[in-house]
Amino acid sequence: MYTHLFATAVGRKGCILLFLAFLCMQNLRAQTWAFQTGSNLTTFDFTNSTGQVVSGIKAGSGNLYGIQFQQKLVDTSALLLTSSPWAIYFNQHPTLGKLLAKFQWALGIQYNQYNAVGDAVNVAFSYQTDYLGFRPSLQFNQPIYKNLSLQAAGILQVNQLLHGNQWVNNRFLDLKQDPQFNGIQTMAGFQLGVQQMISEGLSLSLSYQQMSTMQADEVQGTHLILRPKSFVFGIIFQPKNK
Repeated sequence: MYTHLFATAVGRKGCILLFLAFLCMQNLRAQTWAFQTGSNLTTFDFTNSTGQVVSGIKAGSGNLYGIQFQQKLVDTSALLLTSSPWAIYFNQHPTLGKLLAKFQWALGIQYNQYNAVGDAVNVAFSYQTDYLGFRPSLQFNQPIYKNLSLQAAGILQVNQLLHGNQWVNNRFLDLKQDPQFNGIQTMAGFQLGVQQMISEGLSLSLSYQQMSTMQADEVQGTHLILRPKSFVFGIIFQPKNK
């Protein structure tokens, strides 16, 4: 009960931080905003000092919330209305322009819970963690039918632990004191999904995401790699340019 209430409180703090970050990012000239929510199923791969992977750790579920700013890599429809050198170049190379127009870069902030449970030698334990991450990505969109399109993205994510608890032997240990959880964590991965336009300027998306710690720091000869798999629902809003 205590852990659940504490995690709920931290979850609210994470949402507040996301909202504040969103207000700050409004200074950017927005083209597309994506609001995301979903569920993480995280595997903890822990290797002990003898090089053996510790068994008994089972994947746990957690929430994710995110805000993302998206911008086309090349907006040929707007660019060709100008007389810039790039407009002339893509007018002479329309195939390349059409290909690049399917790509977009994105910058986002995401709150994630990476949790796990397990047991060893008849001792039960669990991990509850809350991370805030900054995530640049490169996305590719391929229309397949009317307003439906396929999406694929490569993602880089830099995380910082907000709060974490390990419960073992009826005791709670603060993971802020554990360098394997605290400090900067860098992840890389991919996302695959579909996007459906509902109306002009409004779309919905559903995607599968898989991430992994890029490089696990060694702590007393041990290594920990987090491998979250996520199902993400998104609402994409494209404000009209004034």
